[in-house]
Amino acid sequence: MTSVPSKSLRWFSKIIVFATLLLIFAGALVKSFEVGLSVPDWPTTYGYQMFAFPLADMVGGIFYEHGHRMLATFVGALTLLLAIWLGYKDPRKSVKLLGYTALVLVVVQGLLGGLTVLYFLPTPISLLHGVIAQTFFLVVILIAYTLSKEFGERRHVQDKNRSIIMIFTITLYLQLILGAWMRHTDSGLAIYDFPTMAGSWFPAFNESMLSTINSWRFDMDLPDVSLFQVLIHFFHRLGALFILFLMVFIHIKMYQKSHHYLNTIKINLYALEIIVGVQILLGAITIWTAKSPFITSFHVMNGAIALGICFMLLLRLSDLSFLKEK
Repeated sequence: MTSVPSKSLRWFSKIIVFATLLLIFAGALVKSFEVGLSVPDWPTTYGYQMFAFPLADMVGGIFYEHGHRMLATFVGALTLLLAIWLGYKDPRKSVKLLGYTALVLVVVQGLLGGLTVLYFLPTPISLLHGVIAQTFFLVVILIAYTLSKEFGERRHVQDKNRSIIMIFTITLYLQLILGAWMRHTDSGLAIYDFPTMAGSWFPAFNESMLSTINSWRFDMDLPDVSLFQVLIHFFHRLGALFILFLMVFIHIKMYQKSHHYLNTIKINLYALEIIVGVQILLGAITIWTAKSPFITSFHVMNGAIALGICFMLLLRLSDLSFLKEK
């Protein structure tokens, strides 16, 4: 039997999960307001040590960018404490390794954030920065779950529906990466209307369509986009449609066995369905509001929530007995 983790350690791991979600939202605000270079130096802030920067000067874009840095440092410090705590108190080698993995990821994430500033927001680094953020979020969720009472008390049996939930989790993860690619290539309004696309239900993706889009963008005082940017946006929409159909399929498939599932799994599934529905709605509102910064940022955060809830469902349907071994 595995020794039961302390209540304080369990709560500490949950705090990191919620702090990471808040950090993802803060990072989304930085991008949505296009203030990533409001603080042009790193690791200092206008020459100040980060926490010595005058609060009175945290105005405009500096508020979002410097606030994001401070929150990131806080999450990094929490992760360091968690790794040390697990290293000393948890007898399971796999859980210790998860703690060290989280620590490596948060350090790499911090360095990528610095490089993003120093090299003036290069798309590949910015994109990788976003990908690692989601990966780190999943790792801390897994750590929190292995420390939970539910994990210690449940029967670890692999459910037949685990495979389809794994496919759904991977699909959500890839959709978030595609969304990050769309954001960091300024393709978020490469198609300006929804549910139609440049006024058409079945766009031709030709010069005429591109001309219509760029005419609208000119009126909105936005730079022209290329057909490549239009296609990035289109495939993100296509991914959302695939996710919707897959969600319906999963509901039907799991509903047939609903009497076999515990209430936690049923609630997890219903929560996932609601969050996915909200995510699609937020995507539409993002277009209708011409990328309102707060709506766009909530869209990013809600995407992470959807991924996290789906990952939790995957964990609950999986045989994780190997994570109990010392």
